[in-house]
Amino acid sequence: MSPFLFDSGIYPHIEVSGALARASDPHRSLGIHQREDVPKLKVSSKSCFGIRQTQPIHKGALYSVQTTYNGTEYSEEGRFIPQGMNGTSVENFSCVIYNISFMNCTWNVGRNAPEDTQYFLYLLYSKEEDELQCSRYINDALGRHIACSFQDVKIVKELVYFRVNGSSNKSEIQFHDEYIRLYKIEKLTPPLNITVNCSEDPSECTATWESPKISHLEGNTDRCLKYQINIQNKETNASPKESSDGLHEVKERYFKIQNVNVKKTHTLQIRASGDHCLVSYNWGEWSAPIEFGTPSNAVLIIGIVLLLIALGTLLVALVIFFLCKRYCLKALFSPVPQPKNKFNEFLQQSDKYTQVHLSYVNLLIVRLYHRQDSLTEQVQVCISVHNH
Repeated sequence: MSPFLFDSGIYPHIEVSGALARASDPHRSLGIHQREDVPKLKVSSKSCFGIRQTQPIHKGALYSVQTTYNGTEYSEEGRFIPQGMNGTSVENFSCVIYNISFMNCTWNVGRNAPEDTQYFLYLLYSKEEDELQCSRYINDALGRHIACSFQDVKIVKELVYFRVNGSSNKSEIQFHDEYIRLYKIEKLTPPLNITVNCSEDPSECTATWESPKISHLEGNTDRCLKYQINIQNKETNASPKESSDGLHEVKERYFKIQNVNVKKTHTLQIRASGDHCLVSYNWGEWSAPIEFGTPSNAVLIIGIVLLLIALGTLLVALVIFFLCKRYCLKALFSPVPQPKNKFNEFLQQSDKYTQVHLSYVNLLIVRLYHRQDSLTEQVQVCISVHNH
């Protein structure tokens, strides 16, 4: 019978039983190690203690315990064999931290896992803290968890324990565990505030930038990082050799691009990785492309734009001028109303009355004339009668 009882909880525990426990001196310590590549661990309890190994145990583990009592050495070995059917634990487990504090973990369903298998991810910073269980899962077509995301992840220097448990109504599911240093799985954000300034004499450009933000490092991080610079020529008719200026690696936060044709448009991207310190050696995210240089037809385009702006300005000025001429000048120089001339009105009325009187006089003259003619005719008639 094995002298060890293993607890399959989130954090491994071992209980020592049998003669080894009875032989242990309460004033001495037990020594325990997992295989030969793990340092000896001394514990104060003689019957039950937790182990903080750096190797996962989901594939099994071999432990040995030694103690001394009354000058006699005791040693026992024990083997841990995980329960469950082989091939039911998750496969290809991996995690990545991005945007400083977000973490995604993905895995594949075990090749022998039943269709009703469900997986649950836990992580533990230390045995003094509570384990964190994932609350944001991504499911496959059968509703099984195949990925998980965490927010507000803190990157610490110590190893963090990850464990994926499984459950099924058809079979016992093996667990999967790993110890991970979080800074090693971080994907650094792009460098900040990238600028490129060019000159024609000499023909060169200088790119400058700021370091990406690293949450678990304080102070100046220049010595901890290196940068990769990608420069591309945007000329569509350029040959493959001319269309790419290649990759460059630097330690500084600036880079001089020499012998560059500033009359052509280029793009520049930068990414960072760790060179020293507790920073991931994997390359981070590329920055957005930054264009620099002036293409050969840019002068013509700029001239056309300026000409259109000038014509537009002139057209607006002419429209404003004609509107002002039509409305503003009319309002400014409108005729001033003259005061009424009473004397002229009196003369106009006198003329009117004079014309009426003259018309009346003429009428009387005409009547008198006709009356005279009538009398003359009558006299002539009378004379003629008398003569006869």
